[in-house]
Amino acid sequence: MAPLAVWCQQPAPLRAYQIEAVNRDVREVLDDLFQKAGKQYVIEPGVQGKVSLRISTNSFEEALNRVLQSAGLMYRVERSRSPQGRLVETYVVRARPAMLMAMQAPVDILSRPVNMVASARLRNVLAMLSQQTGVPISAVPEVPDLEVTRLVLSNVTLGYALNVIAQATQTQYEVQPDGSVILLPAPQILVKGAPAPGVRQFVDPTTQRAMPTLGAAVPASPSLAAKRAGADTQATVLRCSCGEELQPHWNYCPMCGKKIPKPQTTPPQRK
Repeated sequence: MAPLAVWCQQPAPLRAYQIEAVNRDVREVLDDLFQKAGKQYVIEPGVQGKVSLRISTNSFEEALNRVLQSAGLMYRVERSRSPQGRLVETYVVRARPAMLMAMQAPVDILSRPVNMVASARLRNVLAMLSQQTGVPISAVPEVPDLEVTRLVLSNVTLGYALNVIAQATQTQYEVQPDGSVILLPAPQILVKGAPAPGVRQFVDPTTQRAMPTLGAAVPASPSLAAKRAGADTQATVLRCSCGEELQPHWNYCPMCGKKIPKPQTTPPQRK
């Protein structure tokens, strides 16, 4: 038998500031960021909007600037002295002056009507959406130009259309401060795989009952077997000398490890 080749991929290093946001309120993202950095901050009432981004960095300033740039925001640092004479820095986040009246633009953009029937490449579909709504829509180079088939959008909004496309292509969209829309790869969620069939797992008998090996048939309980055979006698409970309750198919006690003696059966005599 040829040896099996096993490929191992090094996990991505953990950074101090890991942010994965999908259409999330920017105030919540900023709150988490400042809390994690232990910074004193003020978010002014004019700050609003949603962001979709992925950040992995050890620099607080880099993470903060990327969040603010994505939402069209700005900040300043106010320095003061505490009663004890200690220097205190407060981060004040505010909307850009030119963006104060334009913060409702994403809502207007995503509510524009869409009517489309298409079977084409993803970027061609985005171009048709852009032409119909007047909104610049594009995809970053990391998004593959997949084939979109039988796309039917009748009397829906642009936001609904983008959600359908993003779900079908495993992507996400982000509305930029200038009113354009960019399609990005969706964050990958790591799911721990199940053990391979036949692999034995250690089971602590003090926390849970021993389970059969994956793929093995679960033996019927004595009482159920007796009912199936039509017996009227009730199955007795087997116990080890240490007091642990045993199953008939066990060879060793899971608590003390003692070998379980099997009852001797006498073969039927021939007449």
